[in-house]
Formats: sequence, C-alpha cells, structure tokens
Amino acid sequence: MNWRALLGVLLLTAGCGPETEQPPDRPFLERLTVGVANDAPGFSTGSTNLSGFDIDLMHFLADSLQVPAAPTIVTSRNRVAILKNRSVNLVISNFSITRERNEQGVDFAGPYMVTDQALLVRADDHRITDRGSVRGKSICTEDTTTASLVDIPGADMNTKRPTTRDCVEQLAAKGTDAVFNDTLVLYGYVQAHPGKYRVVLPGTFGQLQFYGVAILRGHRDECRKLNEKIKLFLRNDWVRRFQDQFPKVVEEYSGSDDSGNYESEFKPTDADMESLSCKLR
Repeated sequence: MNWRALLGVLLLTAGCGPETEQPPDRPFLERLTVGVANDAPGFSTGSTNLSGFDIDLMHFLADSLQVPAAPTIVTSRNRVAILKNRSVNLVISNFSITRERNEQGVDFAGPYMVTDQALLVRADDHRITDRGSVRGKSICTEDTTTASLVDIPGADMNTKRPTTRDCVEQLAAKGTDAVFNDTLVLYGYVQAHPGKYRVVLPGTFGQLQFYGVAILRGHRDECRKLNEKIKLFLRNDWVRRFQDQFPKVVEEYSGSDDSGNYESEFKPTDADMESLSCKLR
C-alpha cells in the first residue's frame, strides 16, 4: 500500500471549516518565535545551546527569511495550546501532520522529514524478532502522540507516559519490554546511549509520519512562503544535516540491503509537500 498517497487523500479534505484564527496586524514572520523540544535526541536537545535537526531547520528558515529566531521549549502535550495562544508563531518539534491537528486549527508547511514507526528494545534483549513475538509484551508509548494511538495486536499497550524519555527510562529499568514511537525518534535514543538500545521492526506497525512546521490557520501565504524555504533546505542542506544528526541511521540505511538508502526512506518528496501542506484558509 502506498502510505504517502493514502495519507495525502485523508488529509486533502481537512481544513474546510470556518475561520477561527485571524492574522495579527504586524507581519507574521517578521520574527520567528519557534516552539521546539529539548529532550528529542537527534532533533532537539539541550538547555541553553539547543542542537539537532529541528534546530538546524529553524536557523535555516530564519536566515533564509532574514529575520531573527528565538526558540521556546514545548512538549507534545502543550505545543498546540502554545501555538494557538500565540506564545510562538511556529512549532518545529518532530510534529506529525495529521487531519486531527488540522481540525484543531493547526496548519503545516513541509514536510521536512518522513519516518515510519518502530520498537526500541534493550540491546541484550532478543525476544522481539517479528510480529508474532510482540504478543504479550508490554509496550510503552508517549501519550498525546500519534504512536499512542496505534494498537499493536496482542501486545499490552496500557503503559503510557508523558514523554518518550520516561518510556526509555522505564525500558532501562526493565519496567516495560519495548518503547513504540517514530523510527527516527528511537534512533535518537540509540545514538544518545551507545550500546544500550536497538531499534527493531521498523515499518511493521503504525504508519508513515510526516513532520511539518506548524503554523496557525489563517496564514496560508506565510505557510506557502515557508514551503519555498523548506524546498531550498531539502535541496541544499537536508543531506548534510541528516548525516550530522543521525549518523547511526546513515550507517544502517546505507542502501546495501533491503532497508533502503536513508535519503529514499526519510527525505520528503515534492509530491508529499503538495498533498499535505498549507491546507487551511
């Protein structure tokens, strides 16, 4: 099944409701106040000097638009609320484009990343090898994320935590058998804790996730302007930034086996952008 085409069809009709957000009087993108995570290895980590792929993209957009950028820490629980109360004007936080979020008044430029979903296990635990071996296992997910909505047949999905980091800590303490989330999110933890974890069964459960730059509805022109900058990023900077932030993924998705090349697996296409972004008026 072509998941990219299917998801594009599902999202195509979103955002046709009445306008609920109005643009402010001053130019919307004269300064980028950007909601970002601080506990997503590979994407955005740190306290004062944030680093990661999302941070690289934030700086690229600011430089391209020739405006200043200021990050604000958000979580998966509050990023929609912080965007809607205008504490930030963008969110770049491995934020999946979904119809439900469109219905909440959140539009997206992009996507700038595509990832399937997978399981994270302890490096010395080899019990989970295929779909059937997940039966009866305890799986931890981060509530309020798309991963928490996935039902893995036969698995115990009752363990939900506020953050993926909480799930990973529970995995380390042997309080759960695996963590389910987006494949790239899990590889971030593999890289942050060498030798402790492995990613297994990518693409077996769940569906493709398309990460976009979140923006309030009512800013379609600005959304399209962001799209043009993201296209430049995809063309000129994406490969280098991906190699910098996800070296383990580059190594394991070298194209030498059935896993495919990391660029073909995780880099969005123009068709993805056309079908998924800037849908709300």
